[in-house]
Amino acid sequence: MCRPSSGSSTGTSGSEGVGSGVIPASVRALMPNHPACAEALSLAKASLPPSILYHSFRVFLYAQAFMRSFQDDLEENLPSPHPAIFTAPHPGPEPGKRSGLGISEPPSSPRRPPPSSIPPFPEHILFVGCILHDIGTAPQYDAIPERFEVVGADVAVPTNTTILTHHALQSQQIKDLWLALSLHTSPGIAERMGGVVRAIRLAVRADFGSYPVPHLNFKAEVLGGGELGAGTGNGLVNVIKWGLPRLEIEKELGDAVVRQALGDRRKAPSASWPGDLVRAWEEDPETEGVNKGF
Repeated sequence: MCRPSSGSSTGTSGSEGVGSGVIPASVRALMPNHPACAEALSLAKASLPPSILYHSFRVFLYAQAFMRSFQDDLEENLPSPHPAIFTAPHPGPEPGKRSGLGISEPPSSPRRPPPSSIPPFPEHILFVGCILHDIGTAPQYDAIPERFEVVGADVAVPTNTTILTHHALQSQQIKDLWLALSLHTSPGIAERMGGVVRAIRLAVRADFGSYPVPHLNFKAEVLGGGELGAGTGNGLVNVIKWGLPRLEIEKELGDAVVRQALGDRRKAPSASWPGDLVRAWEEDPETEGVNKGF
């Protein structure tokens, strides 16, 4: 890819600019009804290009489904995921498209922690974390000498502790959310940690095609039979496809990470996913399209 532009968060792209993302009513109906969620979504909309905003919302939907499957296993004391949750139509990347994110194992390989290690996690806190998990790529955080995953964790967790001060947020939930965001590009670690850390990691992988997309049928009753036939399985897929279009997420996210790192190399340590992206860019800076390290 050519050098990412310093005038935008993602350089040249096929989507509109920062702050232009629109979340339709059919999609808003899927988010928890909590002031923390509204505030976090407002920050994400104002800070991110549409492609990264929509990716972040999809990650919430998938992470929510994974968390529900973990809880089902806890209640039934099952040692492995229900196979049925991994048969939903895949609205992700085209077949054969490479999505790295540090993936080093096939979809079926992550070993899950014992069910007893998976506590319930409030869905409004999960939403705040997911919608802000890539907020560290936004231009206003360029000067912070930390990789974008850590910046996002630092932004999201103070958001939670501030907004939810009077909601008795547990300290362990704060720790788990921070770990989930800071480790969401770390293969072989997040998958083994369980709970929200594992759920967000698998949700990110699912959106980039390296892990099966979970069923979202539990959302059908929220939408009823309205827009796009949302009360059916196909309707849910349509809501995600048309309400949260992929646009050029792989290119734009990769470009955003590289753009920041070219301004401050401390944002891309050598043994990290940002470091892989920078290394791939340096090897062929004139290549157009998705970064080969993605």
